[in-house]
Amino acid sequence: MALVDLSVPLEPSVKADLEAEARLSNQTPAEVAEEAIAQYLSGRKLKREAIRQALKEADDGVFISEAAVLRWVESWGTADELPSPEPDVFPR
Repeated sequence: MALVDLSVPLEPSVKADLEAEARLSNQTPAEVAEEAIAQYLSGRKLKREAIRQALKEADDGVFISEAAVLRWVESWGTADELPSPEPDVFPR
């Protein structure tokens, strides 16, 4: 894959952190920056897909009731902790 150059202005503290991480990980600052950008973009892509899926479910009218969510949350940290709830509200 061909590489392209990219110039990004950074705050001095961010540049210092980038250079420190590069030294600690035995990488170049460019390698650390590329990995960080790739991970950031991957996370954003996953977030957009989760939002798209949630909007589709909302359009379909499939939801988890407030009561089911509250039962689940109230079980956290107890001996009888419940699994995450499944949708229990469907279109008529």
